[in-house]
Amino acid sequence: MRVIDAECGAVFLAMANGNKGQEFMDFQDRWGRLRRAMRNKLWLRPALASLFSVLAAFAALWAELVVPEEAGVKIDEDSLVGLLSIFASSMLSVATFTVSAIVAAASSASNSTTPRATRQVISDGKAQLVLSAFIAAFIYSFIAIIALKIFQYGAAGRLMLFAGLVVMVVFVLISFINWIDHAMKLGRQSTTIAKLKEVAENSITPATAGTFGARPFIGERPGDGALIRSEASGYVSALGLGVLQKLAEEGDCHVVLLVRPGEYCAYDTAIATVVPAGAATDSMASAIREAVELDDVRHEDVDVRFNVVNLAETADRALSPGINDPGTAIYIMNALGDVLVKWSRARRSAEAQEVRFDRISVPPLLAREVVADAFTPIARDGAGAVEVGVRLQKVLATLARCGDADLKAEAERMSAIAFELSDAALVSGSHKTMLQAAWANSQVV
Repeated sequence: MRVIDAECGAVFLAMANGNKGQEFMDFQDRWGRLRRAMRNKLWLRPALASLFSVLAAFAALWAELVVPEEAGVKIDEDSLVGLLSIFASSMLSVATFTVSAIVAAASSASNSTTPRATRQVISDGKAQLVLSAFIAAFIYSFIAIIALKIFQYGAAGRLMLFAGLVVMVVFVLISFINWIDHAMKLGRQSTTIAKLKEVAENSITPATAGTFGARPFIGERPGDGALIRSEASGYVSALGLGVLQKLAEEGDCHVVLLVRPGEYCAYDTAIATVVPAGAATDSMASAIREAVELDDVRHEDVDVRFNVVNLAETADRALSPGINDPGTAIYIMNALGDVLVKWSRARRSAEAQEVRFDRISVPPLLAREVVADAFTPIARDGAGAVEVGVRLQKVLATLARCGDADLKAEAERMSAIAFELSDAALVSGSHKTMLQAAWANSQVV
């Protein structure tokens, strides 16, 4: 949060100086990252719903000021307290059960797919909404009972409390009906895999598939620049390109970032080069370190490779001898093919190649990296299953035909590696013949 606050201040300062379009877009990116980070907090929605419930309960104190005493239905205090007590005890039990179900689903997803999938269960929108409804209903009932015992409510105030109870009951019923169907699927392997694929596809944007609006940096780092090294360790979670662009303009220099989101930076890792070296002041070096945000975990919203690895790990687990589930691996290979095709199209789009930060360079995400992340574990651990080897050759052939020269070269290279591994692992001659035919067909593009 310290880095985000510092950058937001710089954004508003730059907007005041006239760079409104560029800096506002960068501010929107930061706000999006903060919003997505809050989405993974299971307590956030229940806390907001509980706050609303407390406000609704106390709002009834002012009902007498606007609602005539003789209007509406007459509800005595004892009846209302009884209804609220029943509702509060019921909602407490249901909320406890819901939390247990979410925890169990997260554990199941971790065991059947990959430990990183627990985030997707916890951040599930429906699960959070249902939990919020139950907790909000409990808090409302609890606060309303206390308020009735402490304050002197008239008929209008009791009517408002009853109306709030009716709204809560309707909200809980609708949420519960949705939860019944959703709870049957939450944590299942098929549901988690579909969620992992959805997250992977959603993370692919022109910015994440390209260089986030900066110039692409390919090759060796400039020899005439000043090297900036990290003073902390962690995974790169974000790049403050708007702040860096302003610094580079003020210093009349070019900043070449040597890392991109998802990469791990150990202490004293080279993270950037400032060209020319004379422009690299202490304040600029410090600002660059602040702009390259580090975290203990990788973030799926900007890290395409992380999402690809999660899918590949799930396929690799299915291929382990203890599980022996090649069907799941085949399903995930098809999903990986869809994800990589979308990534290829996104990185070749005009928007991905648009340069908004002309004084910043960022390493691009290479086809070699994505293909290796996706298929290396499957090619290695699925080499002994002919059905896995054949499907892998077909998926790689599809990638080679998508019109991306770099992806075509890497798909063909991975195809040759997978064929070599499977040919050595297969025992049956007929299986080797099937694999040979699949590999030969994959070479015709």
